[in-house]
Amino acid sequence: MHPLEEKLNSLIDKKAKNYFVAYSGGIDSTVLLNCANTIIKSHNGLSLVALHINHNYSDDSNAWKNHCIDFCNKRNIKIYTFDLDLSKLKGASLENQLRNLRYKVFEENIGKDEKLFMAHHLDDNVETLFLRLFRGTGLKGAKSIPFKRSLGKGELVRPFLDVTKKDIKNYAADKELNFISDKSNEDINFDRNFIRNEIIPLIKKRWPKYNHNIKRFITNANESYEIIKNQTEIDFSAVSSNKKDQIFLSKLIALPKNRQKNIIIFWIDTLNLNPPNGKVLNEIVDKFVFATKDKNPTFFWGTKEKKGSVCLKIKKDNLIAKSIS
Repeated sequence: MHPLEEKLNSLIDKKAKNYFVAYSGGIDSTVLLNCANTIIKSHNGLSLVALHINHNYSDDSNAWKNHCIDFCNKRNIKIYTFDLDLSKLKGASLENQLRNLRYKVFEENIGKDEKLFMAHHLDDNVETLFLRLFRGTGLKGAKSIPFKRSLGKGELVRPFLDVTKKDIKNYAADKELNFISDKSNEDINFDRNFIRNEIIPLIKKRWPKYNHNIKRFITNANESYEIIKNQTEIDFSAVSSNKKDQIFLSKLIALPKNRQKNIIIFWIDTLNLNPPNGKVLNEIVDKFVFATKDKNPTFFWGTKEKKGSVCLKIKKDNLIAKSIS
């Protein structure tokens, strides 16, 4: 069994009978789909479905969709295709909006105890870390791409997260797999493409094993984050009230400021609201928590138009968080 196929085989469990692959038609997802198909067919009672999202942003989009359908038909793989409506997209980053639409489709199609495989690999993980570092991420962001997480009623898993792009290319060549090439991946106006095509080659020339070294950093960041998260959960339990949107102010400010910040971030996350950035967080713990209580002080971040924006209020000894959108 090929090492890449073994990675899929190790993820087959008794509960999951239905498996899905996010399939764009590119080399990464093509290799993943081929590996999954090989493994799924070696087990009795399992099903495999390819999910293809047609973004409709390129003149080649329909040709890519037809390629994916043809690839699956030749291998007797069931495929579902979804066409995105881009006419309603405006404002924020196109990359982020397309990503959100994709994951919404995936979430709606993955049921309980079902698994979706995605083809993110080690090079993607490194690129994601750089993107987040350039945006000023904290320790949570330095964890980069998670190996697995819940998705709707099911689970999203990335079997190739420690696999290099070179290994994927070698597998595709060995198996003589046909795949599409998206010219937009060369467009350095997109941040990720700029990192991949302009920055990474320079780093690789100087430090050839950069990706494996950065992988160690990501592993260390994950371990450090878990330590801090465990302490934060203990702290949050100590300051929380019987209402999810309220915590006790006097108990919060009795703790060191760095732990106060972690509690606030953790609390806001449990409410599915947008976390405050570093500047906002400093204003909260340095000034707002000491505001005069009899004036019912409030503190906002975000806008009514932006989903997940927050209003903090102080009433007596309660710090209250509400959505304003």
